[in-house]
Amino acid sequence: MNITLRHLRAFVAVAQLGGFSAAAERLHLTQSALSMLIRALEEDMELRLFERTTRQVQLTDAGRDFFPLAERLLVDLHQAVAFTCTRAKRAMGRLTVAMTPTFASTLLPGILVSFQAMHPDVQLVLRDDATPAGIQRLVQDGQADLGIAPVDRSRLELLVAEDLMADDLLVAVPPGHALASQPRVRWADLGSHPMIAFTPDNALQMLVNGTSDALGLSLQKQCEVSSIATAVALVQAGAGISVLPSYTGLARHPSQVAFLPLVEPVVRRELCMLSLRDRVLPPAALAFAQVLQEHMKSTLIKRKRRGKSR
Repeated sequence: MNITLRHLRAFVAVAQLGGFSAAAERLHLTQSALSMLIRALEEDMELRLFERTTRQVQLTDAGRDFFPLAERLLVDLHQAVAFTCTRAKRAMGRLTVAMTPTFASTLLPGILVSFQAMHPDVQLVLRDDATPAGIQRLVQDGQADLGIAPVDRSRLELLVAEDLMADDLLVAVPPGHALASQPRVRWADLGSHPMIAFTPDNALQMLVNGTSDALGLSLQKQCEVSSIATAVALVQAGAGISVLPSYTGLARHPSQVAFLPLVEPVVRRELCMLSLRDRVLPPAALAFAQVLQEHMKSTLIKRKRRGKSR
């Protein structure tokens, strides 16, 4: 049989509306095109489905038998398509997101709560122990659907980076420190204070070293650590000061570590969301990306208001 969806729609429209003129208007067809569809359907079924007179169009006995079945077929098809599209667009399944430990302990909790409330069917796998370079590798190798990291855009051949926020470096100092009462700290002021630094291969430390070298500044490295959480803990204990990402200050620090803007120069890097360039993101990843971007915009607005209130 050569019956198509167009044939069924034409037949049902004529049967429902009782005429070719109204049915043609509903289907956006000419009456001649509609008549050809009905004629082809009748020829294929080898049955007359309508009795046509100059005044009206009526279903034949065969047409009356076929009408509820054809109508049901169209309804079932519409429901099947709608159901399949809804499930395909619904955020569900397993989603892996890679990020730095600092982001995971500061901005992630609020994002996670919002996302889970909106998309409870998604199982999140968080790779929250990765370095920026490691995050890029995880996304590039397909081990993570999304990554959140500061990036070097010159090394993103296979990745797409969408800006989330500007990350200006700041300095963390313990309570009572000589710098704690200043509204901002110059890079030149760091040279006379013991520093909690990071390992030489750390991306943040590379940025700090590059800036201090360009300024001809010699920093007093008291000790080297691998974790920002460790650096903050040592600052809290009074072991030294440390140059950190700006969003480190969003975490809760019981002993009220002071996080001060670092200027002359302001050193900025972009915190980005990473995805694989030629990959179509699944619905769960798209949903997470939307929540992430909205939360980051809200965070930036709050930070600006807080800055003005000072």
